[in-house]
Amino acid sequence: MAPNQSSSKTENDSKGENDLGEYKYRLVLLGEAAVGKTSLLRRYTENTFDSEYKQTLGTTFAAKDVAVENEAGEKTEVRLVVWDMGGQSTYRELRRQYMKGAAGGIIVYDVTRPETFMAMNNWFESFRDICPNSPVIICANKIDLKEERMVPVEPGIMLRDWFQADYYETSAKTGEAVDSAFRRIAKILVDRTRTGKEPQM
Repeated sequence: MAPNQSSSKTENDSKGENDLGEYKYRLVLLGEAAVGKTSLLRRYTENTFDSEYKQTLGTTFAAKDVAVENEAGEKTEVRLVVWDMGGQSTYRELRRQYMKGAAGGIIVYDVTRPETFMAMNNWFESFRDICPNSPVIICANKIDLKEERMVPVEPGIMLRDWFQADYYETSAKTGEAVDSAFRRIAKILVDRTRTGKEPQM
């Protein structure tokens, strides 16, 4: 399912174990406009990259099945349904509706644009307001643009500690750490489901 395909939210997007015995979780991608959310989703689900920026109108989604391995080497099939939220302020209320019931959130900033980093707390607070118990992953994106980078690693680490979230330096262009970030949140969610610490619906 392509990330640029719009659709409405369905009951099947919620977290839990489906009829096939696999786990299914709905995630949301958040962050300012043009930080690379759609590119990260496309890289993860299709292993492709388009250098031409296309603004996300409202919301789009894509899904991917992944095998999560525990410490004993046992694998669990997980389906991640990832909703890509348009970052423009005009979509604020729409985003709030789609955040409801999300099992987890991935919040993205662009390391070449400090203003997107400065906005991270607003994104985190808006997500926490609706999904107080759902895990968060931070993605510092576009690290391939080394000469243009303006937000170093250290502020990202401070943000990680402040949010109590996992932090990944990613590049949708090269694919660096993209799969790792999504696999990490999938593992967190499976572990929480198995131990009875259900993610926020």
